Amino acid sequence: LTDIAELDLSNYPKLDLVRDVFLCGCYTALRFSDYSRIKPHHIKVRDGRQFLEIITRKTGERVVIPIRPELDKILAKYKNELPHTWEQKVNARIKEVAKMAGIEETVSNEYVRGGKRVSVTTPKYKMIKTHTARRTGASLMYLAGIDPIAIAKFTGHSSQKNLLKYIRVSKEENAERLAMHPFFNGLKKVN
Repeated sequence: LTDIAELDLSNYPKLDLVRDVFLCGCYTALRFSDYSRIKPHHIKVRDGRQFLEIITRKTGERVVIPIRPELDKILAKYKNELPHTWEQKVNARIKEVAKMAGIEETVSNEYVRGGKRVSVTTPKYKMIKTHTARRTGASLMYLAGIDPIAIAKFTGHSSQKNLLKYIRVSKEENAERLAMHPFFNGLKKVN
């Protein structure tokens, strides 16, 4: 995500816009249909903090999300109103952005076709699309220690079970997160 965010796209305005829209999805964990239509009236200030307040299109749920500094910077660039983009264009162009950012690690997937196990290896940048932003946002919130119930309030998921389908955390990332837990770092006594 950092590689995508820090990529200099000043000579590629269409890719710059796509990257910014994609990052809004990563920082909010909203669906494209919601994060792509952010307008100034969705930005609220409470106790000196900025929040994004939006009614989701799919479920009609009102969600309120604190605005990260990175998101604030992107929104300020567009005067709190993201320019209109088409999801198909974003899906095509974000792959190009990810490739430029060096996200070329390969991912192997196995599935069964015609009774035979088939293995397919694909560069990661080819797999990135608008929905990846939502999954990334939810996963990063989870890894940061945000309670899944709170994340579900941001994403608009009706249950923690549905949310957990979105969170993609490797065994190593899970172990690193748990290493900070009092149980594993010795701060909590075991009886």
